[in-house]
Amino acid sequence: MNRSLNRVAVALLAVGLSFGAAPSAFAGDPKAPPVKPKPGPSKDNKKPAAPTEAPTTTKPIAIQPKDLAWGIDKKKLGTIYDKQIDEDFKPRYKKVQPGPSMDALDAEVAEKKAEFRRSLIEFGAVPNGMDSTPYRAEYTYNNKEALMSIERGGKTRHFFFIQDKMWKVIDTIKLGEKSQWGKDFDSAVGILNGYYGAAGRVREANEAEGRPFKEVDWKDAQTQVRAIDWGNGFFGIAFQETATVNNLPTLRKNKGPAGAGVDSKVKDAGKKEPVPPPKVDPKKPKQ
Repeated sequence: MNRSLNRVAVALLAVGLSFGAAPSAFAGDPKAPPVKPKPGPSKDNKKPAAPTEAPTTTKPIAIQPKDLAWGIDKKKLGTIYDKQIDEDFKPRYKKVQPGPSMDALDAEVAEKKAEFRRSLIEFGAVPNGMDSTPYRAEYTYNNKEALMSIERGGKTRHFFFIQDKMWKVIDTIKLGEKSQWGKDFDSAVGILNGYYGAAGRVREANEAEGRPFKEVDWKDAQTQVRAIDWGNGFFGIAFQETATVNNLPTLRKNKGPAGAGVDSKVKDAGKKEPVPPPKVDPKKPKQ
């Protein structure tokens, strides 16, 4: 009887190994090989999933000047920046003497204010020079969208409107060894992470999703902030109203004019020929 049982045990062991069964079923047998766990993904080393939405900032997102608010129209924006331009020129007024010099300064201030109003670009049926800049993904045509821009203190700021309501502001910022934002995009993101108290969501460039450049973003209850890596020593900080962003599929019902897709130079910005941040003269748009 014992010999028969031994023969059965040997047969079962042979069958078990032939199907790859773990020999631990025979752990009582001192001759059985040690148990080796099958290789597989380690829970400890598992790559964390990418966040599905931007992290919430630890402080409210604010845009200066404080009078700026989502939903204002172009006329209100002009009034707000009239005050800002007056503030910019105060140091010069303190030094100028009454007479021709002051008259010339008054004319310069008036021209600066008028220039801001003339910067208006409406995205109707005709493509314009903005299509060859990194801003091409920020607007659409035939959907009552428009843009105004101003340069102050070495920084260019663009204001985006849809149905005559401001919903997005983008600042163009230069990077480098002497920049307060650091020498490169990663340095700037590190500063923003610290300021907003959260590590931003990183999103790689994806043309299919309308994102031609790498971005990092944050949000609060009303506003989303996007840091955009334009390359070539520049990046953008975009502030946009969350409610409008969520409603864009409804607001943007119409398609743009033929040929209004993302320009090939914009797609390759940072890889091939440098594409500096736009400084568009609305009176002489590129066709």
